[in-house]
Amino acid sequence: MTRHACLALLPALLAVGCPGTGPDGNQNLALAAGVEINEVAIYQGVKRSLMVDGETVDSEVPLIEGRDALVRVFVSSDSDYDGEAVTGRLTLGDEVIEVEVDRVREESRNHNLETTVNFEVPGDLIGDRIDWSVELMQDGGAGDNPEARYPTEGTDTVLVEGRPNRLRLVIAPFRYDFDGSGRLPDVSDEQVERIRARFLALYPVSDVQIRVRDPEPWAGEISPNGDGWYGPGFQLLGFRQADGESDDAYYYGMFNPTETLAQFCGFGGCLLGVTLLNDSPPDTGSVNLRIGLGLGFTEQSAGTAVHEIGHAHGRQHSPCGPAGNPPADPHPGYPNSDGTLEAWGYDIVDGTLHEPGEATDFMGYCDDQFVSAFTYTALHRRGTNVNAGLSVEGELMYDLFAYDGEALTYVQPLSRTAPASGHAVDVVALTDEHPSPRQGLFVRWDHIPGGVLLVPRDGLQPRSIEAVLDGRFVSAEAR
Repeated sequence: MTRHACLALLPALLAVGCPGTGPDGNQNLALAAGVEINEVAIYQGVKRSLMVDGETVDSEVPLIEGRDALVRVFVSSDSDYDGEAVTGRLTLGDEVIEVEVDRVREESRNHNLETTVNFEVPGDLIGDRIDWSVELMQDGGAGDNPEARYPTEGTDTVLVEGRPNRLRLVIAPFRYDFDGSGRLPDVSDEQVERIRARFLALYPVSDVQIRVRDPEPWAGEISPNGDGWYGPGFQLLGFRQADGESDDAYYYGMFNPTETLAQFCGFGGCLLGVTLLNDSPPDTGSVNLRIGLGLGFTEQSAGTAVHEIGHAHGRQHSPCGPAGNPPADPHPGYPNSDGTLEAWGYDIVDGTLHEPGEATDFMGYCDDQFVSAFTYTALHRRGTNVNAGLSVEGELMYDLFAYDGEALTYVQPLSRTAPASGHAVDVVALTDEHPSPRQGLFVRWDHIPGGVLLVPRDGLQPRSIEAVLDGRFVSAEAR
């Protein structure tokens, strides 16, 4: 189906001319006979129906101001339709987009873009509300077919829930010095753009901004089974403070322990990334835990990054994984037990559709990944709060300990301009004078055992601390 599109200011429409206008710019179009608008839906990632069978419908899928969109008009035709070209007209406030389709099918199908009348809407036309109407027109059409227009008169209005927002990512490449190679992950301009595009396709944001830090040397060994991953993960915690970076940025560390992904993973699989599940408090998470870590090979780093930064947004796994490798701690509220999408998706970057029941959510481990309505809506809530800066408070000091599932080890002090968050753990700090009970905060890694324990400083610096983590008594010196 061939389409020609025209976008013009409505007052200037006659002067500019669009498909379906006469050579002198005069309108010769009228409502087409024998065609009916059955559904109108907007896709900024996840399908959101605006009208179904002549009725306006509500949806929990958020719309985002400033984000590109696709509007699809689902149509049908009967014997009164002459089979000739039809011009679709989408009016958005004072703007008009027109597309010409060679022929209207008998009935539109969700899975086939060629069966619907499609309008690509640039993000700058998505404001805090959308006043819209759709018409199906023909040169010398019937003019009196109300089923070829919605609404039959005037415009309908949908409020846009999401304000203009951005996802800010700081990529922190590590230079792998353990084997003497000084190997760097792929942070070329082309690869950074691939990562940016993947975030833009899956996250409900109007913009994605990426900055790449200078490489950081790393002399330790990093293994496919997770050994050695803790070190660079803790290194990330100090980068924000060292950079003077704002709280809304997410830090993502990348490294390549081998020349190729196949060499690193072999035949038995491997760990691609780790992140601390940043789910407390639920509205914002903790600023200092807005981090993730993953391999930086060209073919996988974009997919790993969106998954790990999803955990940094407080998202648990979706329940989808290959046989013998189910995801740990899947979200109990995910709507489909197999981790598939519950709604149609459309990638605003590459223009592909993703089918519910077939495609899977990117927070799982399966193939054919896109974003579910469940995850998309939750990311919107978190992103809105992060952009609003709801987590910024006074400066606090913590001692940071690493827990590997068996032993507790002191890592470093941590100073933050926002309170750390996590799951409350009773801690006894042993000072030179007397034991001091304190409430620590424990945050788990997502793909490897253990996590981090943050213990607030309260006056005297402790010599050591004691706590119970996962039913195990642990203690460590506090240097």
